[in-house]
Amino acid sequence: MPALKSEPWRALPLLEPLLSDPSLYVRNSVANWLNDASRTRPEWVQEVCVQWQRRSRTPETAYITRRALRTIRRSAPAG
Repeated sequence: MPALKSEPWRALPLLEPLLSDPSLYVRNSVANWLNDASRTRPEWVQEVCVQWQRRSRTPETAYITRRALRTIRRSAPAG
């Protein structure tokens, strides 16, 4: 697990096929994994979410990216 914390992109081949998964359980799992990765690599998670939003305009992808970015959004300065 330490390798995934420092290099979260290693898991991208597993996550990418799930970017628009119909299962809420799967979407929550992907979003939570990305959210955890955002604690050590926020820029990488933001870039993944931007790319996914461009590639897939489904409600499922929007749900994943919104949940994935929740820690980043909370820690952003107000303004």
